[in-house]
Order: sequence, then C-alpha cells, then structure tokens
Amino acid sequence: MTAVGDIITARATHSRTALKSRLMLFVLVVLLLLLVAVSLLSGRVWLRPGEVLSGLFSANSDLASLIVTELRLPRTVLAVAIGATLGLCGAVLQGLTRNPLAEPGLLGVSAGASLGAVIAIYF
Repeated sequence: MTAVGDIITARATHSRTALKSRLMLFVLVVLLLLLVAVSLLSGRVWLRPGEVLSGLFSANSDLASLIVTELRLPRTVLAVAIGATLGLCGAVLQGLTRNPLAEPGLLGVSAGASLGAVIAIYF
C-alpha cells in the first residue's frame, strides 16, 4: 500500500513542478514581448504604438516607418537572438561540464575571447 502512496505522491509532485515550469515560461514570454514592445517604442524619438504598427505593416516611407524598420526592429531582433544564444551557450557549458556553477572562465573561454579581441584590434 505504501508503494501506491509513493507513486501518487511522486505524480502530484511532478504535476506541481510541471505547472510551475509552465507558469514561469508563460511569465517570461510575456515579459519578453513587453520588452520587445518597449524597445520598438523607445529611442531618441518616442513613437506612439499606432506609429510603430503602421511602420511595421504599411508600405509608407514616412519617418516613423523608417525608424521602426531600419533602426529599431533590427536592433531588437538582434538583441533577442544574441540573448538566446548566450543563454543556450551557458546551458551547454553547464551540461558538458556537469557543473551547475560552470562559467566561461572555467574552460578558458574568457581568455580565448580576450586573445581573439586583442588580435582583431591589433590587425
């Protein structure tokens, strides 16, 4: 009888953990979308949400459209892509070393990056 109770308890714990993970993922995605919107709205020239939407989806070549499509959208997409790549690289590094506290200095990645930067600046 205790084995059945242990299985039920394990399933309930797994269910709560899965629910917390999904909730955290949802909150983080909403936060990312909110920050993307703020990134498209803010800058030296603040744009209204209507101007950003018309700049994204219309063929007009007005100033708001130019600001959104040529400056802010590429900057925002690049920032999200680089952030995701850095997060993935950190997860891979921790997975390869099987160390949850792993950081780039552990394998000399920081020193190699510094050497590459010095060589690029020098030449």
